[in-house]
Amino acid sequence: MTISAIFGLSLPLAALCANKSPDKITLEKMVCPASSIKNAVCIKAIVPEKYDLPHSRQISLDVAILKAAIPASPSRSLFVLQGGPGQRTTSTIEDESEVWKKLGRTHDLVFIDQRGTGISPDLHCANPDEDKSVLLRDLWPAENLAACARRLSGTVDLTRYTTTEAARDLNNIRAALSYDQIGIVAYSYGTRLAQEYLRHYDSSVRATLLMGPVAPGTYVPAGLASEAEISLTQILNRCKADKKCSTAFPDVFGDLEKLKAILNGRGLVLHKGSKGQANDVHISSGVVASYLRMYLYAVSSAASLPRLIHTLANEDKNQEQLALIVQWREQFEDAAPWGLYMAITCNEDLPFIDEKKERALAAGTLVGSFRIDQQFAACRNWPRRQVSPEFHTPVDSGKPILLLAGQFDPSTPSSNSEQIISHMPNGKLIIVPNRSHAMFEDWNACLEKVTTNFLENANARTVDTACVNRLRLPNFDIAPL
Repeated sequence: MTISAIFGLSLPLAALCANKSPDKITLEKMVCPASSIKNAVCIKAIVPEKYDLPHSRQISLDVAILKAAIPASPSRSLFVLQGGPGQRTTSTIEDESEVWKKLGRTHDLVFIDQRGTGISPDLHCANPDEDKSVLLRDLWPAENLAACARRLSGTVDLTRYTTTEAARDLNNIRAALSYDQIGIVAYSYGTRLAQEYLRHYDSSVRATLLMGPVAPGTYVPAGLASEAEISLTQILNRCKADKKCSTAFPDVFGDLEKLKAILNGRGLVLHKGSKGQANDVHISSGVVASYLRMYLYAVSSAASLPRLIHTLANEDKNQEQLALIVQWREQFEDAAPWGLYMAITCNEDLPFIDEKKERALAAGTLVGSFRIDQQFAACRNWPRRQVSPEFHTPVDSGKPILLLAGQFDPSTPSSNSEQIISHMPNGKLIIVPNRSHAMFEDWNACLEKVTTNFLENANARTVDTACVNRLRLPNFDIAPL
């Protein structure tokens, strides 16, 4: 019986081979988890951990499909690729189905967990130490990650959880589901995966939307501290130009320098007795800076930064905010399977970074060299595998592609997109004003129409983008804590 018959999929009879012939894999129907949404079709894809040894260990990838309400012929599909690396794609089905609700009328929405983000295998590296001071010192405790690598290596080949292998998984699942050509929407790290897919299988792609794009020749976390500083400076300058914000916080840059001096000096302490603390809790400057940097990812949260910086810089009123930072750090520990994050960044990024140069670029910034120090230490004992020389080269493709880059993006600045688009003759780059890494604020006012038009018609050149110039920043948060 065909997979179409098993799952009731309204698909072409057979998939044409992409640039490289798909591998044969097994698909098994499964009961959707309770977290899934009604009418989803759930599948488990069984793939080799090592494609060069197809009869060795098998791993499973969860797949969820929302069938089109009005199936087109030939069938249309949209594959969603999430960021991180490490975000589990099937866990986002409810939110994404709302974002792409209009497109879902005529397109199947397909969610495939990237290898290493599910439970078979589980690459989480939770902190085993009951001493929470480790978490408040480091973002990625090197000792814990080294122990995690040793534990995982007993059952998993950590060198096989790469972007290139994930792209091969996607193509094999596409073929097994009998989709001829697919649309792709990708976010952040997912744009790296999308480009690697285009590199190897572009004949199987109809159109690609990249949001917050990562260029193949960029390496995480190179430039992270300096780009965050640029984004933060832009937001604080907007506060200075805003009457209400500048009245509430008349010296935003003075507050920032005061906070930097505290972080570089005695540091910040959540005191005994505050918020139920049994003892004084010291929070490292890097953890505080990482917390503030996360606020830059969306303009709705960036609007709180002048208030947060002012509050943290005044030690007589920062205890409630420090308690929130402690809570955030504990939640961050379970935010993603850090084993996968390290498997990718320790092989695809860190070996290509000039450590000395990055420390010089980070000097004087809020983040400083913290992320560089953390990731180099974390990767020191992580299993390594040589990356293909072509992996970091630009992807040349004549396929329709639309790139959305946020004006204030601290993670994937528009310079990334400019590198990408120069190799995409049928592509279009939109630098979205008054937006950051996340694009969903006031989505229905403009960007939904722009992206839906592109994905439906697979033509970037005809998309009307005039509405992006009407997007505005939200009001600054000036309410006292």
